[in-house]
Amino acid sequence: RDGSFRCDYPADFAGAPAIAPSVLFVDVSSNPDFDASDDNAVWAEATRIVFDAKTRRLPDLPSAFTNDLLDNAGRRDQASSEFPVIRSLTNLYFHSRGARRAGVFRPGFDLARPADLRAFQENVALCDFDYRDRDFSAPLNHRVRRTFWQAVWDHWFGAGNDHPLDGDPTNGAHDNYRPYTFTNDFADILITYLMRRDLSNALDDNLDTMCREGVENLLAMQHQGSSNFARRDAQGREHTYTDGAFRYGMFEDGTYLVEGTGWFFNSHHTDYVAGGVFNGRAVWALGEALKRYPDGEFGARIRRAIGGAVRFCLIDARAAGYTKTTPKGRHYWRDSGESAYLLLGMLAACEVDPDLRIADGLTLRDATIESLDALVEQMQPHGQWSIYADHDSVILAALADGVRVLGDHPHAPQWRAAAINAGNGWLNARVDAKEHPAPLVHFAARVATDRISFRWGGSNPGEGGRNHIFFYKTGHWIHALAKLHRMTGDRRYLERAERMVGYLCGDNPYRVRIFSELGGVYNWVDDTDGDGIEDALRFDMYPESTAFCQIGIMRLLEAKVSRERD
Repeated sequence: RDGSFRCDYPADFAGAPAIAPSVLFVDVSSNPDFDASDDNAVWAEATRIVFDAKTRRLPDLPSAFTNDLLDNAGRRDQASSEFPVIRSLTNLYFHSRGARRAGVFRPGFDLARPADLRAFQENVALCDFDYRDRDFSAPLNHRVRRTFWQAVWDHWFGAGNDHPLDGDPTNGAHDNYRPYTFTNDFADILITYLMRRDLSNALDDNLDTMCREGVENLLAMQHQGSSNFARRDAQGREHTYTDGAFRYGMFEDGTYLVEGTGWFFNSHHTDYVAGGVFNGRAVWALGEALKRYPDGEFGARIRRAIGGAVRFCLIDARAAGYTKTTPKGRHYWRDSGESAYLLLGMLAACEVDPDLRIADGLTLRDATIESLDALVEQMQPHGQWSIYADHDSVILAALADGVRVLGDHPHAPQWRAAAINAGNGWLNARVDAKEHPAPLVHFAARVATDRISFRWGGSNPGEGGRNHIFFYKTGHWIHALAKLHRMTGDRRYLERAERMVGYLCGDNPYRVRIFSELGGVYNWVDDTDGDGIEDALRFDMYPESTAFCQIGIMRLLEAKVSRERD
């Protein structure tokens, strides 16, 4: 009568295997045919994430959105070893209530059908299938290896976000626009694969190859030499990006993304300005890579790349003003949020080689400590750096990692205190019930010491516009709260993180999986009718939201395992 039900796994599911670390998808419907097109049916979706705290075994999160459909034996597409699972989950998604709400419901879809496979590869998948089957024994321009994740799926690229190959922006033909990746988005997805590589039960049997190839393509996006790779843009600006700095991205054919091309064909897109948003996340991925590949020439290449990037961000970029200095003379990269991304990579690398030389008299450990201290110095007394939820969440994760990795340093108690102060400040902030009447789950712009706002679209966050929930921020906060819980044992951090994961897994106004069967996560949801409750869902799965939510969920599981074991 109240919609509740009970079932036992595996007893109530014919042929189901014994319980093990896994991700289970549960659909409930009053329609016995599970027809998602039936408007009269009551329908709900949920995801259950199962892990084993005793053995520390974690599940492999779904990955169809980023999967290459290529196995270690070289078998492709329907013949690949991962295809049965990818097919099952992809079909489930396109037959689901969530797909219907997002406008992509396909009741007859079957990935085993060649036409549907091609449609999936062109309209959904982030993996580059155009060059997947090429022989990469020789580079493709600057692209040196096969593994390559695009910024979005093939058919997203067009006149609004790319330059026309024939020079005619009125020509909207699909083949007139070449797909590309951003360095930071590529790095984010690479981190999820590096984490997946650690699992004993991963779906893909070629993860090591994918990770190595992904790292090599990321290394190929780093500039070498004293020359400046930046070009004068349409507004007359020319930045200074020299040895160690990361380029903005790469087209699938291995040519670099530069001013005036790709996303930057639109002169209003300025992600590369004033240091850009690419270096920090690239170093984060390289730090995670060094933990997995510390030895040999490959490890040496990763070390050199990290050293060069940190040297650029904290020393060479001072002259251009991209490196910032606190009143007490401490240096940090660009702004507090970008500095925190950089620190996540530096701290990961410190777990392997804290004595890595950055410059004469400066080791990686020294530079990391100075940047952590700079964050503490910049924090406002009430525990906040900026109004932006994504910035401060990454800072909290970096400070908590600083305590974990460099806990023997005399300043570690200051990093810990700052993280707790700021974490509690954000945790205690509330939203105006007139603006958002539902229970508070997510984080948004902290527009006052004690208040956050989901309003977006006006001149400033919290002013005008309508409510938006951005899931890349949700992923960051799951990550940050997981780190805070692991550091302190405070269950408030755990409970809020679990509420956010619950929302992604089906406990939301749509009663659908936001963290989808594909492994992809939608970019955002918003409120269109003005009642404060999100009601619009569109098919806009995005690499940032996907990667950050997957990273956050994995970090939360790691924190729970560590705490339950302790």
